[in-house]
Amino acid sequence: MSRSWHGGPRGLPSMPLAAVLVVAAGVSLYSCLRVIEAVLTGYHAFDWENFIQAAGRLDQGTLYELDYPYAFRWSPVAAWILGIVTLMPVWAWQVLHVAVLPLLRSWWLVVACLVSYPLWFDIQTGNIMIFVAVTAIWAARGNGPATALFLALTVLVPRPLMLPLAAWLLWHRPAWRLPFVAFFLVHAAVVVAGGYATDWLVALTTVEAELTSAFNFGPSALIGALWIPIGAALAVWLTWRGRLGFASLAISPYWLPYYFLMLLLEFRTTGSPSATGADTSSLR
Repeated sequence: MSRSWHGGPRGLPSMPLAAVLVVAAGVSLYSCLRVIEAVLTGYHAFDWENFIQAAGRLDQGTLYELDYPYAFRWSPVAAWILGIVTLMPVWAWQVLHVAVLPLLRSWWLVVACLVSYPLWFDIQTGNIMIFVAVTAIWAARGNGPATALFLALTVLVPRPLMLPLAAWLLWHRPAWRLPFVAFFLVHAAVVVAGGYATDWLVALTTVEAELTSAFNFGPSALIGALWIPIGAALAVWLTWRGRLGFASLAISPYWLPYYFLMLLLEFRTTGSPSATGADTSSLR
């Protein structure tokens, strides 16, 4: 059975996997409706408010003071960028979460996202995971701008779940290695010059709160930090097999609801990866 990115059900890469997703979407529909109710009646957009605070704390030297409920673990450069992004109202940011869905280029994937709890959790909290996931799909397909953006996001908003695809891209597309190293070094110099290098490193390695969070739906909710080496080993094998969506979840120490959006990578089109890093697809 061939995969068709533009097609309907005949283009499904795996009927058993598709069935699981349909069931999961049905189970989560009630939760989605509750999220919509929260959006309409007023709610606490946790991540969006963290972004606003991070932008304000950047010049105060308190960017990485993890005083609950505030927590920020991304690059100080990302905090500066968020200072511009958060000038828009939160509702406009939420609309963008839905506006990017047509880029999936598959009606059934769009519908699956719209009835899935991970997307609505992303919308409710004001996070960026749907943007990361859509960029990841296009990068995996060979699109040059998407590849550049995803590799940049891996540095600016580092999450373990982004490492399998980043490694896969640099492995299969050698032309991107030097630009990535150059960006990494320039970014590192900016962080060190800003005096945030040590604080950021500490924040990146502090995960206790997420491991015990009620929103952790991963194996670590049951076995704690023991999952970290198990998941890392599993992610290496899955990445080698090209199962980048599952590898993304496996390597993550904890699974927040919107992390499941990375499973969209399991529905990317097949084909030989570009060895030159050339743009082999278009967003048109």
